[in-house]
Amino acid sequence: MKAQSSEINVLVIRSATRILNQTLLSLREEFPDCKITVLAPQSGHEAVAQDPLVDEVLTIPDQRRMSVSSYGKKNIARLQEKNFDLAVSLYNIDHGLGYSNIDRLACAAKAKEVRGYNPKGTFVKLDSAKAMRKSIMEKTTVFWLGINYAATTLLCLIITLALIAEWCVRKLLGVFSSKPYKPTVREANKAAAQS
Repeated sequence: MKAQSSEINVLVIRSATRILNQTLLSLREEFPDCKITVLAPQSGHEAVAQDPLVDEVLTIPDQRRMSVSSYGKKNIARLQEKNFDLAVSLYNIDHGLGYSNIDRLACAAKAKEVRGYNPKGTFVKLDSAKAMRKSIMEKTTVFWLGINYAATTLLCLIITLALIAEWCVRKLLGVFSSKPYKPTVREANKAAAQS
């Protein structure tokens, strides 16, 4: 990203705490005069505010997942008003899967550029389409997991019903075969002749 003015306005979403400092240092190296705003959970506000690399801290309520819906429409509109030049998603894992909610939050800020940083310090450029694709991949993974559980349950039910049906048939046939055997007249005559 080329700096058009001396100060670049950067939004960093603190979703991966262990790489926050190295990412902030990397951003300061790339954009020495940048203004860094960090969006962090409410519980992390004090720790982030004490960091000398951070110019401003915005908070999001402590919830299970940081997302567009948990941040709210009014707060998203405020983010968009700040006209960020760069929005950054942080990933604790190299491939970044499982962070579509953070990517979508970064894209919702309507920054000129969106990046996803991983623990190696490298980044990938993101856009709304990539974030949506990643979100769909995650949801379809859950979808297929659900289908797998449903299919396994259905197969177990079918096998159980088949075994019960087999038991019933055997029991029914066993009742017929447990009747006392009456030899036919011919068999009785033959047996009498042999004795």
